[in-house]
Amino acid sequence: MFTDLAVPSIAQIIRKGADYLSVEGIPNARLEAEVLLAHALAMERIQLYMRPDQIISLKDRERYQEALVKRGQNMPLAYITGSKEFYSLDLHVNENVLIPRPETELLVDWLLALFSDGKHWHLNNIVELGTGTGAVTVALAYNLLKAGHKDFRIYATDISWAALQVARENIERLQVGEVIELFEGDIYRALPESILSKVGVIVSNPPYIPSGDIGGLAPEIREYEPIGALDGGVEGLDFYGPILDEGRRFLVDGGRVLLEIGDGQGRQVMDMAAKLGYGDIELHADYGARERMVTARWR
Repeated sequence: MFTDLAVPSIAQIIRKGADYLSVEGIPNARLEAEVLLAHALAMERIQLYMRPDQIISLKDRERYQEALVKRGQNMPLAYITGSKEFYSLDLHVNENVLIPRPETELLVDWLLALFSDGKHWHLNNIVELGTGTGAVTVALAYNLLKAGHKDFRIYATDISWAALQVARENIERLQVGEVIELFEGDIYRALPESILSKVGVIVSNPPYIPSGDIGGLAPEIREYEPIGALDGGVEGLDFYGPILDEGRRFLVDGGRVLLEIGDGQGRQVMDMAAKLGYGDIELHADYGARERMVTARWR
């Protein structure tokens, strides 16, 4: 790919890499070419601009070319670099976990707001179901600890052992292990009975893509991200009933449930919660005005 370059400098290689990604149909080709080169050279992207004439070694060119080819084959950028920013935190990701989306940051916003007024610290036992990378759990713990709060505990579960290894790495990376416990199992099955009727908040971003829609997803998603973290059954709603139903055994009186949903699923999830006896049921939109979260209170 770079054999025709007389002087393989940073500037020239970026230009060549961007041209390749553009031909392969990758959006934001220039930006992604820069990100991949910075990753290959183990430097910050800003440093590329400071050293445009730096000559790139053959070994580094080969590493960069390998990354470009993977991206040209639609492998997500985050899987190639092994990292993804979430709530201003640099998280480790790999193909065993769903890549955290910016929209999911709204769950963290809501949780932090819940505890910000000091009136809800009786809800300080928190459960996250299907933690994946640990993004929500880690971001919540990091920001609460940063604000000086220590009187809380987060119990995070996932059915995938491999996903829990990613979550564990992120917990260690952000040094929040003192307030988090991880459990392997499906939904609530892994949680200890000692927290029955003692959980203040249950939060989850469950799989909610209807099975029939999986094939129409972007190739970056359907070909690389774990289908088990996406496929929510025929209507995309398979997980909401069990989460809400079984959650009643764990929640304290006045405990909250916070669920990420797909656009257009709000009314059905709200109806499920109402039929199971939840109150104060609310639908929340994201910054794009799409249905994104349902919150409810157990009473």
